[in-house]
Amino acid sequence: MRLFEGLIFGVILIALIVRTIPALRKLAVFTYLPFLAGKLIFVQLAVEGYRWQMVPIYTITGLFILVSLLHLNRMPENGLLVKRKGLRFSSLVAAYLGFVLALVFPLALPVVNLPQPSGSYPVGTTNFRLVDESRQEIFTENPTDVRNLAVRVWYPAERVDGLPLATYWDRKGETGRIYSLNADMGTFWYTHLSRVKTNSRLGAPVSGQERKFPVIIYSPSFYGMNTENTMLFEELASQGYIVFSIAHTIETIASVYPDGEILPGNYEYISTLFDSNAEQEKQLYLDYRTAETEKQKAEIAVQILTVDEEAVQLVKVRTADVLFVLDELERMNGVDELFGSRLNLDQVGVMGWSFGGGTAIEALIADSRFKAGINIDGWPYGERFNTGKMIHQPFMLVRSVSEDDVEDVVTSLLEKQLAGPAYVYQIKNAAHTNFWDFTLFFEIYQYLGYWDSIDAQQLLTVEGTYIVGFFNQYLKGSGAPLPGELQAP
Repeated sequence: MRLFEGLIFGVILIALIVRTIPALRKLAVFTYLPFLAGKLIFVQLAVEGYRWQMVPIYTITGLFILVSLLHLNRMPENGLLVKRKGLRFSSLVAAYLGFVLALVFPLALPVVNLPQPSGSYPVGTTNFRLVDESRQEIFTENPTDVRNLAVRVWYPAERVDGLPLATYWDRKGETGRIYSLNADMGTFWYTHLSRVKTNSRLGAPVSGQERKFPVIIYSPSFYGMNTENTMLFEELASQGYIVFSIAHTIETIASVYPDGEILPGNYEYISTLFDSNAEQEKQLYLDYRTAETEKQKAEIAVQILTVDEEAVQLVKVRTADVLFVLDELERMNGVDELFGSRLNLDQVGVMGWSFGGGTAIEALIADSRFKAGINIDGWPYGERFNTGKMIHQPFMLVRSVSEDDVEDVVTSLLEKQLAGPAYVYQIKNAAHTNFWDFTLFFEIYQYLGYWDSIDAQQLLTVEGTYIVGFFNQYLKGSGAPLPGELQAP
């Protein structure tokens, strides 16, 4: 809970306690406590900003102000507005219960600012709009639409304290509104994330400590967002990397462009793409359960990866996005106002989570300009991988704890197509849904079964060790060797 939020609750709690102590409630000075809380609300709104979790305590404060006005108007000698003892007791109990309930939402859904990254560089951030005129947008009905990507960037920056820190989502709360609607949580549930402060300064100049910095391109999870791993992106930027994270248009919750336009995704349309093969996929999982040999399981796992033609198509579109962004970076390098010639495009990595991890695999196979890649708990749905093509660049798979042995079989299939230096790490107490920022914002969700018990800061430390260490070794050629390299098949 933020400072002025806490002060409001503190003043109202004192006012409640005063109402239960006869010697205190007679003192006129305590009658003015709700008015103090009311003034604090205005300060809190001006300094910290509105969030819906505070509405209950605003309401209680308003009721207390009303009671105080009545008290000042009537000025009873014994300090009691209500003479009947039972009614007074019931009113106090209701007031305390209301206070406790009002406290639940700010505590359970706090505004948690991102942890400081550990690297030596300050972090800057900005947005780009990249339009691929050569590709028709297949996820809209308008045949004249072309692929129009929003790309968010984090980079090593000069220290400029006068520039504002970026908020996690847009300040107007539109992204939170769209996300809430997508989650069937009304229009407000996630809007408070617009109050979360990052460690990145908008438009800060690129650091002059190095002539060029290696580049990492990130692809997010299925219907995810290009800000979903901002903690990790800031950590990488603080360690000397420029990270370009792609919002895969329509197939992302919201694409946020530099001019302020926010384009919602179309989950209903995207999700229906997967319905046509749902029964076949379900049957394959049933067949897998009855398979008797490892060979049979592997054959069925291959079918699971390929039966869903829409998933393969989705990764194909995403991979084209990644390759287009890399082409655009080559065009921008030397002419862009912010980055100039600061992009080291001889040392480019690719990374993604879930569907983005599958996209990273495809990008590595498709384009040798990528010198290293990381798949964060994704399955290889791509058509290139599933025609047996090898991954020759250094590669890392970061895995969650297995929910069943299908995941182990898929990992084995992946390992057989790794021809270069390769690492597989399974993170203890991490589910698939742990690998994003929301575990920091919604710790309570762990108790609802949304993710496993590793906390956000601990996971960030692990990622800082292995993900940063991997890129240090294979993009910068520095740092200690990583443990556990796989032997090439």
